[in-house]
Amino acid sequence: MTREIDTDLATEFSAAKLGPIVAVRIGASAGDVRMWSGIGDLTFDGATWLGAGDFLGVSEVTETADVQANGVTFSLSGVSPELVDMALRQIRQGKPAEIYIGSMAENGALIGQPLRVFSGKTDVPVISDDGTSCVVGVTAENALVDLERARVRRYTDQDQKAEYPDDRGFEFVPELQEMEISWGQGVGDK
Repeated sequence: MTREIDTDLATEFSAAKLGPIVAVRIGASAGDVRMWSGIGDLTFDGATWLGAGDFLGVSEVTETADVQANGVTFSLSGVSPELVDMALRQIRQGKPAEIYIGSMAENGALIGQPLRVFSGKTDVPVISDDGTSCVVGVTAENALVDLERARVRRYTDQDQKAEYPDDRGFEFVPELQEMEISWGQGVGDK
């Protein structure tokens, strides 16, 4: 996959000293949850991202030359019961999820525009609570996962109208099944 990288960020990625950041956006029913791997608020892409520090975890993002769906897991550790309740009530399957990587200067300013390295759809949250700590995990799958899902479609008038109510293309198919059509008769043939 070809990505356009901000020139300032590309230069920073090849520098001897790097201040990397990771930012995640997870869709929820009450609006997107935006967090980043630092402390305090960060503003980019027209939104404010909440600092989660070391509590935010992101699994490895993989890409292959093959056409296959690769997923990623977001995790947030040390969360309060209120956040667990919010995760269970608001994070829904099929909402958008994205991961960005970027870099910060020593003064805390973003260098260039962070690069989106993953885009997909969320699955349901998983809560792990061992009595001493609580971790909320959300898995997201690449859009290619839809290629692996079975399509249950029929070439019938009812199935076509379920998706396209005004389409009459399959309305006459039953009549055509028993119809006899003569092909290849010319004007002089009898």
